[in-house]
Amino acid sequence: MDQIFEKFRTLPVEEQLSPALTRRRYADFPVLVVDHPRAGQACLSLQGGQLVSWRPAGARPDDPGVLWSADPDLWRRGTAVRGGVPLCWPWFGPSGPAGSPSHGFARTTDWELTGWEEDADRVVVECTLRPSEATRALWPEEFVLVVRYTLTDSCLIEIEDRGDHTATAALHTYVRIGDLGRAHLAGLGPEHTDGITRRRYEDEDGTLTPVDHVERFQTAPAPVTTVRDEVLGRIVALAHHDHSDVVVWNPGAELARGMADLAPQEHRHFLCAETARVGRPLVAEEGRPGRLAVELRMTEL
Repeated sequence: MDQIFEKFRTLPVEEQLSPALTRRRYADFPVLVVDHPRAGQACLSLQGGQLVSWRPAGARPDDPGVLWSADPDLWRRGTAVRGGVPLCWPWFGPSGPAGSPSHGFARTTDWELTGWEEDADRVVVECTLRPSEATRALWPEEFVLVVRYTLTDSCLIEIEDRGDHTATAALHTYVRIGDLGRAHLAGLGPEHTDGITRRRYEDEDGTLTPVDHVERFQTAPAPVTTVRDEVLGRIVALAHHDHSDVVVWNPGAELARGMADLAPQEHRHFLCAETARVGRPLVAEEGRPGRLAVELRMTEL
């Protein structure tokens, strides 16, 4: 059972956009809810244009959903929602101007719902972010940033960055896991830079089982990262497209204690495997948008 979906599905419907897609509101967050017999169940926050839950239609009844998200009671307007798949753009990490939000302003800004489609096998949702006075105060570039979610038996997330500029970006996927230390990553590639020690490592086998704080920039990743979960009895595969890096992150116990939107021990129930353009930034040119995508798929063990 996906707790975010179960909470959001009971909210009053503000607008029935299609048979499976509704617009609702959780506190002061505008949200979208998808409930489709073949495309599964999903929830999105229009702040951040962000997928916060997805559970494929073929999942076991007791499956908690592919994505971990913080309890919505801990969400705060104007603060990035922790969980789901945050869209980090136009910079990654703390590399923006002084006083600017970490990972850019796309996560904390309201997006516009600009399109949707539905048929017997899929639901497609498109959201768009455009410049405003607030964004220009942080980043002077003109842009049109589009995110498109295609839900079938998989979940495809695509961003298209239009304009004439350079940016760094990541699709910061929080994969839900049963317990830290019992979920195993593969497909990370032979080399990485440790974000904690800044040391570089090579000649590795591309596997990792995190047990505490981890921050790794995998600089030669395989096209697909897998998370094999002993506790939940499943494998989540992330097929990356147009990426340069995969970032692996978990705050560990000590850092998690200082995070207001993490309940005690919640850090043990997610691993972030991020589809990123950090080492090779996104370049958007007239008629040639920058692109980045990930496709999520779940199979049982």
